[in-house]
Amino acid sequence: MNKKITISDAELEVLKELWLTPGLSARQLTDKLLKKTNWTEPTIKTLLLRLLRKEAVSRIRSDSVFIYSARIGREEYRYMAGRSLLDRLFNGVAGDFLTCLVRHENMSQEEIDALKKLLDKASSK
Repeated sequence: MNKKITISDAELEVLKELWLTPGLSARQLTDKLLKKTNWTEPTIKTLLLRLLRKEAVSRIRSDSVFIYSARIGREEYRYMAGRSLLDRLFNGVAGDFLTCLVRHENMSQEEIDALKKLLDKASSK
C-alpha cells in the first residue's frame, strides 16, 4: 500500500484485532471488540466501514458472511505513522527524533544495544 492514509485511534483498535486474528467475520470482530471497549455494535460496524473505504481492510464473502482482513500490515502502518510524526514534529530529521527519545526515555540496556546495532548497520551502508 503506497498511498498515505490516516487511521484514527478507534480504527487502529479494529486493525489491531485483525492483525492478531486475520480473517474474522463481522460478528467475530464485533464480539472481540465489545469485550475490550465500551463501544456499541453500530460503532464497530461504522469503524469497519471507514477502514473499508480507506482500503485499509478488505472483505470477501464466504457463504453468507463477510470475512475481514487487514490490507495494511502492522509494520507498514507503524512506518507510515512514524514517518508522519517525524515530518510533523521534527521536520523529517530522524536524528532529532532519536536525540529527543534518548534524552527523555528510560531505555533498557537491551533497547540501547539494539539501537546501537541498527545505527552501526545503517552507517555501514
